Parts: sequence; structure tokens; C-alpha cells
Amino acid sequence: MGQFKKLLVTILVLLTFRSVAVSQSGNWPKWNGYIQTRVASNFDKFTEFTVRRSKLWVYGSLPKANYVSYKVQMVYRSFKDETVVLQDALANIRLRNFGEVKIGRFVPDFMLQRIQPDYEIPVLERASVINSLTINEKQMGREVGAQYTLQSNAFHFSVGVFNANVDAPSHSKDNSFLSTSRLEYKVIHQNNFWVSIGGSVAYRYLNGLTMANIYNADSTIIGDDFRWGVETQLHWNKFDLQGEYVQANINSDAAKGWYGIACYSFLTKYQVIALTEKYIDLNPDTNNNCWVGVGVNYKITGKTKLMADFKAQEEGSEYNYLGDIQLQVFFN
Repeated sequence: MGQFKKLLVTILVLLTFRSVAVSQSGNWPKWNGYIQTRVASNFDKFTEFTVRRSKLWVYGSLPKANYVSYKVQMVYRSFKDETVVLQDALANIRLRNFGEVKIGRFVPDFMLQRIQPDYEIPVLERASVINSLTINEKQMGREVGAQYTLQSNAFHFSVGVFNANVDAPSHSKDNSFLSTSRLEYKVIHQNNFWVSIGGSVAYRYLNGLTMANIYNADSTIIGDDFRWGVETQLHWNKFDLQGEYVQANINSDAAKGWYGIACYSFLTKYQVIALTEKYIDLNPDTNNNCWVGVGVNYKITGKTKLMADFKAQEEGSEYNYLGDIQLQVFFN
């Protein structure tokens, strides 16, 4: 009953926000959302249904200053939070031909696959190295701060400043800042064929944080945290290839990894995928061997699609297996 009340309050807040905007401007904010329902199995110890994500957001522009836009997004995940939580709350200011400034709570522009919407990528999950080296992974990779972005058809550049050492409830507990930057450039750009290369960096001073995706869950880290990555994409007609290498240098330690995804679209609604990934953390108890896998997607309509994949990882003389089937349904 408690979760139902929280969901009901969230819906009422969004409806109230929308009604106030209409009464003041006569313009309706837009809304959208989606549900990802999944069945997953390792073919040994578990097989289960989950709501991987259910998101709802409102967005729009100010009626008398349409160069200023906003977005507020909520998310529910049955396997983790089991509650509705705020995910994004941001304002975006367009500076004509001089880029844009984003202010609020959002994902910093660091690592290519991390800033790609999960509903658009052809695989069910981002690579382990991306999820593990995401900054502020405890709060879904979100930070509070400001970011400037300059972008054209062939060029992308961003620089951002955010809270560095976030303590509950999401306040910075010292005077340190997280700095990020990402650069991407299309070295070839010809109709249905293009190739891009790029990279990203991030730095902060750690002041007593735990990072369970890199170290043991109870390890408290103090010192420099410098992360960097390189990326590349290739698009040729119906074929896409994407890969990244990312490394986190924390004091004298280094966690690192990579992934590669090949995707071919055919018959308008179908995709076949091959993937490989490897992540090396700083926890001696984890298996850092490479995963390899295949997948197939069927686009029902728009962004609504049915997805399935199968992955394997060597562990000693045996293998670990993971299989997933997911239905993604968009509201609009």
C-alpha cells in the first residue's frame, strides 16, 4: 500500500504541474514514458520476472522564452528501489549558435554508451565497464551541477562541473567538485556511411566514499579519482559498430574494461546483435573474464520492441550463462 501511495502522489504532482502550466501560459507540457518488463535466467540458480525500468517524464519550453526548456523524470525499478524516485530534474538554456547550458540533476556527459538512452541502444543492458565506472552509480549515474555543450553534425564538445562527494540526501559534503569533458568528431561523414572517434575525461577528489562496483563494498576511498575513455562508432547502411575502452585511476589503482557491439538491421523491423565485453575491477572475489553474446530485436512499432539475448562467460573449467527476454512498451 505504501508504494501505491507514493506512485499516486507522483502522478498527482505531475498532473498539478501540468495544470498550473496550462493556467499560466495556455501551453500544455508534453509527457512520455515507457515500461521494460523482463524475464531473466542464469539457467542454474534463478529465473525471475522484473520491471527493469518504468519511467515517466514531463518536458517542454517556457512560453515566453522558448530557448529555455525543462524536464522532470521519475523511475521505478522492481529489482532495486521498489519505489518511485526522482531521476532527472533539469533546465536547458539554448544559446543560439553558441551551444547550450544544462543545469540541474542529470547524467554528466562522460562515456558514450552511458549518455545513450537505454531505450535506444540495441542491447538489453549497458556494458559492465560502463555501469561499473559510471560516476555516482549509487544514484543511477546522476549528479547535480551545470554543463555546457557545443554540437554540430560532425562535432560534439562538452564540459561540466558537478558535486564531487555526494552524501544523503544528495548534498555535497565538502568544497570539492567533479569536472567532466567529452569530445566526439566524425572523421568520415558521407550519406549512409560515417565514422566517429572521441574520448572523455572526469576528475574529482574522493573524500571517504565507498565504490562497490570497483572495490569491496566496505572499502572507504580517499584520494584522486581520474577517469578517461576512448570511443568509436561506425555506421554503414544497415550495419552499426560501436566500442569503448574506459579506465578509472584511483590513487595508484586502475579499474578498466572495454566492450564492442555489432548490429545489423534487416526487413525494417529486425535486428541481430553480436557483443563482447570485459571489465577488470579491484575486488579479488569477482570474475573478470570476458563475456560474449548474441541477441535479436523485433520492433513492434516506434520504440516499442521485443528484445532477447544470450551471453556466456568462462569461469575455470565451466561457464556462466545469462539469458534475457524483454518487452519495451512506450506510452506515446
